[in-house]
Amino acid sequence: MTKIALTLLAAGCLTAPLVQASNPSFDCSKATHEAELLICKDADLAALDRSLAELYATVLKNLPASEQKTLKAEQRGWVKGRDDCWKSADQHGCIKAEYQARINELKDR
Repeated sequence: MTKIALTLLAAGCLTAPLVQASNPSFDCSKATHEAELLICKDADLAALDRSLAELYATVLKNLPASEQKTLKAEQRGWVKGRDDCWKSADQHGCIKAEYQARINELKDR
């Protein structure tokens, strides 16, 4: 290998975890809503999305089956509320606040 190829390979190895770390919990190639597109472009929002997804999965797993349906319905409602942030003058701030509030709600369960 040439020196340039080795340098590019090393740079790719070092940045690969950073690129992955900025991805949200969902597939950005399938994102269609403005909120999803913004989350895909913003590392902080993507990190909040991953945190929420992990917490939601843990809470869901630890709930009795009789309560899981309710939590899933609440989560679908929350997503609709988050997606309504396209109406906000500060879409980023709105989405961030929605994530923080939902994370706090789930932590309280």
